[in-house]
Amino acid sequence: MRKKRFLITGGCGFIGSQVLKNLIKTPHEIFVIDNLSTGDWSWILERRIDLKICDIRSKDALNYIANVAPHYVIHLAAQTDIPTSIEQQQLDADINILGTLNVLLACKKVANFERFVFASSAAVYGNNTDLPLNEESQKQPQSPYGMSKSMCEQYLSLNENMDGFPYCALRFANVYGNKPLAKKDVISNFWDKLAHQKAPTIFGSGKQTRDFIFVEDIAEALILAIDIKKSGVYNVSTNEQTSINEVFQNISNLLQIELDPVRKAPRLGDVYNSCLSNQKFKEATGWEPTYILQTGLEKLREIKMKETLHATKNSDVVI
Repeated sequence: MRKKRFLITGGCGFIGSQVLKNLIKTPHEIFVIDNLSTGDWSWILERRIDLKICDIRSKDALNYIANVAPHYVIHLAAQTDIPTSIEQQQLDADINILGTLNVLLACKKVANFERFVFASSAAVYGNNTDLPLNEESQKQPQSPYGMSKSMCEQYLSLNENMDGFPYCALRFANVYGNKPLAKKDVISNFWDKLAHQKAPTIFGSGKQTRDFIFVEDIAEALILAIDIKKSGVYNVSTNEQTSINEVFQNISNLLQIELDPVRKAPRLGDVYNSCLSNQKFKEATGWEPTYILQTGLEKLREIKMKETLHATKNSDVVI
């Protein structure tokens, strides 16, 4: 395998750290840009990873990209919280659109640049009811976050049309996994609340559905995407619908905790039903999701148990 230079923006974050754990098993050179607003760098300190602490909107980021001259960029750095995107629309656009443009334009100046892999989202589809959604389905963003991801896709397509800029945009379904620091998703929220004997909140009826995909499957997909030769967008999902009520019940059963959830009104910007077809990405890469929701939740429980055991051992004091 020929050694290449990989740059991961947001590499200390929830998804980025899993990508790094996969990449360090290869001979490739690994570089990271992260402002550490939600990421954790402690675990990469003694590994062969070069970390630049800066914002993707900064000149420091531009200079770092020029100096590293990466062959591949996996762009994960973003503002990902939908309520924040609604409350602070300019901030969301500044980070997600202008920040992405800053990285994109820097990559265009790199000689022998090979592929820009962009983390997009199912949020670009909004409340489109033509399920399962494929890459040709109409985009109907319901939030500034979804709009910002859609705009980034358009900038990538435009630059590919103008200059042949090589890119691959992956529209993620709802990603879950062990999130000690990152903003919580519905599964993390339910898990943390129930584990502490507290009732989690369900917004709306709970009958709304999502397509849940485990973070390890997403990390594998991001690395495989560098070999896709045809620029464009690809869904990464399990192609399965699960209601929020079902998720709550599954986690309750795994933790053997019986509590009634707190019910609140639906939140502004939330999509009602979502399910993505993953056929196009599977055909392009041979990728298959390893985890369905139930096995992913079981894997999450295993990770949580190991963390608890490790913390217990470290807290033991021998007198």
